[in-house]
Amino acid sequence: MEIYEPILKDSEGKVTTGLLHAVGYLKDNRLLPHGFDKATANKDIAVTGDAANDPGFTDSGSSVRYVVSIGNARTVQGGAELWFQPIGFRWAHNLAPYKAEEPQRMVRYYEAAARRSAVVLAKAEATR
Repeated sequence: MEIYEPILKDSEGKVTTGLLHAVGYLKDNRLLPHGFDKATANKDIAVTGDAANDPGFTDSGSSVRYVVSIGNARTVQGGAELWFQPIGFRWAHNLAPYKAEEPQRMVRYYEAAARRSAVVLAKAEATR
């Protein structure tokens, strides 16, 4: 599974979702706009992590290859879906330990809407 997302880091190099604690990215492989050149991008908007050196990750899209052993099967069926979710699980649940009403309300909103807010943008199936 490939997850296209930014993951922020704090000054100690640890994952954070706190915007006031963030000093950079550990990973940023959000899909690139047409014409974006990751090789010449300013460091403030650069692709970060494995995608930076991945030749299959460009402004034309992203290629992900999976290798599956099929044994002696003569027919194989596979599929892929591209999902979008406006707020990720990590972001919402990192608010849960805070006992103030506002973060607790946000977690409740997330829990109530998470299953409905994620949508399939594209789907493909193939049989061979």
